[in-house]
Amino acid sequence: MPNTMKTNPSNNLLAGHIHIDRITVKGPLEHKAIGDLFYKAVDEYSVVPVGASAFKPRSKRNLADVYTRSKEIQNDGSACMLEIDCCPPKLLQKHNFFGHADMLDYTYAAFDQQTGKHGLIVTPDERDQWRTGQVGLTETHLTGNFGCPSSAKLPIIDAIDKNNRVGKHRDSESCISLGHTEKRRSVYHGATVYDKAVVLAGEWKGLGTYQAKIMEMADGSIRVEIKLFSQGLKQRGLGYVMCWAEVDVDALFFEILGKYNIRNAIQPLLTEDEQAVLSRAERRAYLLWLNGESLSDHFSRTTVWKYNGSILEKTGIDMNGERRPDKLPLVDLAEILTPGNIVPVPAWAFGTSYYWPPGAAFANEKGRLDR
Repeated sequence: MPNTMKTNPSNNLLAGHIHIDRITVKGPLEHKAIGDLFYKAVDEYSVVPVGASAFKPRSKRNLADVYTRSKEIQNDGSACMLEIDCCPPKLLQKHNFFGHADMLDYTYAAFDQQTGKHGLIVTPDERDQWRTGQVGLTETHLTGNFGCPSSAKLPIIDAIDKNNRVGKHRDSESCISLGHTEKRRSVYHGATVYDKAVVLAGEWKGLGTYQAKIMEMADGSIRVEIKLFSQGLKQRGLGYVMCWAEVDVDALFFEILGKYNIRNAIQPLLTEDEQAVLSRAERRAYLLWLNGESLSDHFSRTTVWKYNGSILEKTGIDMNGERRPDKLPLVDLAEILTPGNIVPVPAWAFGTSYYWPPGAAFANEKGRLDR
């Protein structure tokens, strides 16, 4: 597994980075259960509470942004844990086009904000556990916006669809999700590529000054979300917020992105000069694949793996997908989906309510985070 630990602790916020877009966390909190309780019959005379329904805001605007659920229900109707599923950037800065990658900051802010809104009393010990990341994490979305011509976004999504024979779901014309089995999504991770401008156009009926700026950025970019689920987090030792302190979120994003046939969906055809760097056997394998042949029909599994790896290393052509290169491609997707092409947080956002910087949760600790 590639090293995803931070190699440079300094985080240049003016550079483009992957940000955290959604979290599902569970942390300690003794409280009277919120939501409707579920009961189980002990005998014909008595019942005990065994769970509680999720509590969602009544506001239509925030319906998909957050829910809270009481967990570990006791016989007296109290609960020991609080689960929060939310989009931290939306809660804290009014939109989620950009954000940051500080898991601890987002988690602490979410617990502080939601307990305040529900009027729940928090003990110093519980708050200290949130502050130190002693909070379980069962899902998170790592998201990047990549600079891309607006006219290329739908062809890119169509190409990704053609490049993946199975394990996909076309959520809409402007969105495709990968990481599905025949019956359900993976319990490890998934990837979604979509046009965020289309989503924002549906959410924002009128554009203010800052919203117009964000929409312009969305128009000129394509969005990729890597969704890490419970087993994928557990597999990487990232099931608790405290474990994210030294994680290089950019590296983790690109590591998982590389497991999907996304960056190789649109590739340029190799010229004769470029093919010249290949051995005779590699060139034969490349030409077979280029003509639509399945290499597994001609070579052993080990040989296919060897040719794929050596040709990728020498030329940048990835032969793992179903779609073949274009003579004159609209874009080279491998160049679009690179760390250097991540859309950065714009300078105008700093110091405004449209950007919640990392560390803000602790800077505002003396007051409630109810922006």
